[in-house]
Amino acid sequence: MNKIAAITALVAVGVLGSGTRAIAQQDNSPQKMVDPNRVVLVVNGDEIKGAEYYRRMEYLPGVGRQMGKTFSEFPPGFLTIQQLIDERLIFELARQKGVYPSDQEVEDELKIRQADNPNVLQEWLASGGTSDDLKYQLRLQIAQFKIETFGVTITDTEVQKEYDDRPDAYTVPKQYTLRVIYVANADDTKAVDQELTNGKAFADVAKEKSIDLTRVVGGLYGTIPFDKLDTETQNALADVKIGQSSKWLTTSPSGGNGVYLKFYLENVIPAKKMPLDDRLRRVIRRRMMIDRGHVKNPNTAKELDGLRAKAKVDIKQHEFADAYQKFLKAYLQQHGGAN
Repeated sequence: MNKIAAITALVAVGVLGSGTRAIAQQDNSPQKMVDPNRVVLVVNGDEIKGAEYYRRMEYLPGVGRQMGKTFSEFPPGFLTIQQLIDERLIFELARQKGVYPSDQEVEDELKIRQADNPNVLQEWLASGGTSDDLKYQLRLQIAQFKIETFGVTITDTEVQKEYDDRPDAYTVPKQYTLRVIYVANADDTKAVDQELTNGKAFADVAKEKSIDLTRVVGGLYGTIPFDKLDTETQNALADVKIGQSSKWLTTSPSGGNGVYLKFYLENVIPAKKMPLDDRLRRVIRRRMMIDRGHVKNPNTAKELDGLRAKAKVDIKQHEFADAYQKFLKAYLQQHGGAN
């Protein structure tokens, strides 16, 4: 499938959905210009410079999206342009509705993220982004949320009622800290049991006898919510106390080439209801707003499609400009045009 056909196919199956669009412009500011002569990397003395590097990024083959059972190829440059167009139209719709995020809202959101993860900015910078990039992404997320929840208000009383009425939803389930030993056959289970009977620590036996990769950490399986364990494991651990091991389980109960495994219960963390603090109140309120927003604002996609149809887009690279025009025509046909 060629790239233009792939774009049309993508529209047909709705992968691009009701994405948004706006004017895509080249940024010719000096600090943003790509230096074609900058050496990006050197392979065995062979220099690869900016011009080759960025050209390859735009047209790298083998990149695309999965559509059902079919993978369709799209040049990264086109996908990037499409994304930028979508983002700009989200901002445009937010402005039209009077909910475009202010600088203060972006700063407040950043503080909230930093309260959850004090290293969020440092991690972002370490990944190659800038602080302005992060704030742009936060502004985009806030705009999307405010569009989806336009006209929706959730009171503190409603948040409290949600918390009280659905205790299971706001309870951290009981968790088990487990170690495990895997062996290849029934004879090996006897050797393990003998070591444990002799008083050898489960972790030490796991290091010596287990065939699983967890042997390097003494069979440490992790701390797992009890309800995430399979039924057989739950049953095997039902009567096991902390400091005891389960009966042997097997991946091949009817014989064959299965392995045998035994769990050790190292700790149990009781179920605990989460406190209704400011953070959880915010989580509950946002989720409730989104749920109601889907009902209150069912035509958001059509509004974005209207902007898509009317927007003036000037893509400077003619290959992508041609591709986008074909995409836009196919999209509008698929969706019956836009009012």
